Amino acid sequence: MPLPQDFMDELHERNDIVDVIGSYVSLNHRGRLYTALCPFHNEKTPSFTVFPDTSSFYCFGCHEGGDVISFVMKYENLEYIEAVRLLADRSGMTLPDGTDQSAAQRKKRILEANKTAARFFFSMLNSDQGRNARKYLRDRGLQDRTITKYGIGYAPNTWDSLKKHMRQKGFSDDELVDAGLCSRSQSGNVTDFFRERVMFPVIDLRGQIIAFSGRTIGDDNRKYLNTRDTPVFKKSRTLFSFNFAKNSDQHRLILVEGQMDVISLWQAGFTEAVATLGTAITEEHAQLISRYVNEVLICYDSDEAGQRATRRAIDILRAAGIDTGVIEVVGAKDPDELIKNSGAAAFRALIDKASGSMEYELNKALRKYDIEVPEDRVKYIDEAVSILARSGSATETEVWAGKVAQQTGVDKSTILYSVQRKRSSKQSADTRKENDRFAQSIGERYNLRSYEREKLGAVSAERRLTALVCAHPDLCRSIRSRVTGEDFSSPEVGAVFDSVCGLIESNDFSGFTSASSVLEPDQVALLAGMIAESSSVQYKPQDADFFIDKILENRSRVSSEDVKNMSAEDIEKMIRNRKGN
Repeated sequence: MPLPQDFMDELHERNDIVDVIGSYVSLNHRGRLYTALCPFHNEKTPSFTVFPDTSSFYCFGCHEGGDVISFVMKYENLEYIEAVRLLADRSGMTLPDGTDQSAAQRKKRILEANKTAARFFFSMLNSDQGRNARKYLRDRGLQDRTITKYGIGYAPNTWDSLKKHMRQKGFSDDELVDAGLCSRSQSGNVTDFFRERVMFPVIDLRGQIIAFSGRTIGDDNRKYLNTRDTPVFKKSRTLFSFNFAKNSDQHRLILVEGQMDVISLWQAGFTEAVATLGTAITEEHAQLISRYVNEVLICYDSDEAGQRATRRAIDILRAAGIDTGVIEVVGAKDPDELIKNSGAAAFRALIDKASGSMEYELNKALRKYDIEVPEDRVKYIDEAVSILARSGSATETEVWAGKVAQQTGVDKSTILYSVQRKRSSKQSADTRKENDRFAQSIGERYNLRSYEREKLGAVSAERRLTALVCAHPDLCRSIRSRVTGEDFSSPEVGAVFDSVCGLIESNDFSGFTSASSVLEPDQVALLAGMIAESSSVQYKPQDADFFIDKILENRSRVSSEDVKNMSAEDIEKMIRNRKGN
């Protein structure tokens, strides 16, 4: 059931978009606008903009946009009604009776199921069936207080022990499959997903159990098995033990490979350790981390796979503006083994000797070559230049270029010149790659029916006409007498145009926020983008006729070959045409 418009109007009035977004990101005042580094993608130059006049936001980099509800949904990973509830609670409002809560209820049941399952797994650990699991944990050196702290349990080696228990607690098979606790075969048979595994609950920043990670103690060749993605859990956005680490007084994180590394470090007093769950670190992980700390020490396994993962993590974390260092484990394969064999002091010593990411990469490269041999010296310089070229800091580049110059006897200015050429070459390659990607995806991005049917330039007129009718709803009747969304070359834009006009015609339109309440999330972002593109334009009534004429004149064809030969810049100008047609 849609929420009453008067409730939504009050919700937006009480939750000023600048205040709400400003509580999540650092906003800079720029005239009548506010800008920030986008919280939804990595960037170094702010492209995220808040428009107080329309109570909207839009990122010109990743094209996320919407109103205050859209922002909270995206940032907090919430369904629409959950975001509304959060904002209502923030402003002392109560949701109207009868509000549709199906999505929220689904998440609530998954969380309840996970909590109930965690209790079952914990009880199994302390039962006769959990004997081998208890031995495994003792052999790994875990104390009772640590097992309790992390809620570690055991999934017995049966097909339906958990399912039977959960049914007794009132959960249906569909709910168990939805939560990822059970699997359904093609024949429809429902069985336990985790079997003969030590179970580690995954807890989010609110203290809710959102998933599980199970470590085999049987014959399964899959060492770890994690809950698949569900409505409450996304691997790419979740870090194991972050709920504890974010409160550490160290104001940094130690990034390790597995849950046992994290738990062993916590038990030894290093409460800032976290790990990913069955996936390499992602940009989403980095964005999450950057909200809480600005320093990460990477401590992956010392094998070749661990070193490759370290390199990837360095690039992703540095791109997010996080200071990155590397702890190199000596005398053991991972932190868990080191602490078990040598104690916490040994790991503390490694932290004290941790190298910065640049130093780590250059030292790793240097160890590969004998720079007394001219051919090896050239190879080392080439690799060092590539490493330096990835740095976003001029000071860091200057310092380490001097270090490489001292090591090799090559003039520092030559090193810096090579770095600049490498960066320019990479930028050119990245630009070409982006142009190719842009040209290939532009039709999908704007959902054009066919390049053969319409001129791409008409899309700009359609977008501007939609923004214009939002700014001048009084023109809706005359505009709709000449054109509807069905006349648009982009059905996506046409659908938004018709929705806005429908609101105006029913006297339910009160600006962007009222439109956002009846549109799908992707449509909200699309409308926010159209309004953002036209934010500096003072529309006049006669502009509507110009846009309509351009749309209706769009009968000539542009060949796919012509589009293929156009540059991304030309296509962008035709579609967006931000500075006028």
